[in-house]
Amino acid sequence: MHQHVIVGAVFLALLMGCSLEQELSRTPRTAVEQVLLTQAVTQALNNLTLQLPAGVNVELDATGLESDRSRLRMTSSDLGSLNSPNRDILYIRDTVAAELGRRGYLVRAREMESPYLVRVMAESFGTMQGITFFGMPPVQSVLIPFALPELTLYKQQNQSGYARLHLDIYDNRTGEFLGSSATLVGRTFYNQYTMLFFLTWNRTDIDAPP
Repeated sequence: MHQHVIVGAVFLALLMGCSLEQELSRTPRTAVEQVLLTQAVTQALNNLTLQLPAGVNVELDATGLESDRSRLRMTSSDLGSLNSPNRDILYIRDTVAAELGRRGYLVRAREMESPYLVRVMAESFGTMQGITFFGMPPVQSVLIPFALPELTLYKQQNQSGYARLHLDIYDNRTGEFLGSSATLVGRTFYNQYTMLFFLTWNRTDIDAPP
């Protein structure tokens, strides 16, 4: 009787669900991560409005916080240029430049003096991951001569992209601050599900997911 209770308790412990709210991606960005981020920026810019004369020439730059990921990617050749912007900021800057161009603004036209400076302030740009799992995780033990694979009754892997930014406008000749755009936020998600060991599907709001 006691043996059955012990076996039952161990079995229930193995089947106990676990939830991980946030996990840092420890690998180079996958195609899914890249699309989540790029489409989050594009989505954020859908609500952009600027109080600038139509067709005016503007100078554009961008700044933002350095991410831990950009530090991990840093090589010895980067040590002499710590003040240079990381690639994320450059991508955000160029995406904003393309959006301004589509709206009729002349972005950094060399033959013309730029009366306005538009500075992109990247407040947040990254992905978050979470896992909800119910089943038996893989078992590797020195007490038994073999390993047990993961037995999944239900598993949900959530991944989301987030971009938050705003644009500050200055008089490029006097340096006078002229105003800011509203805070622009873009969110995307890609969720994967597994049920009863092998039934899998996904849900996403990104276009043409990998």
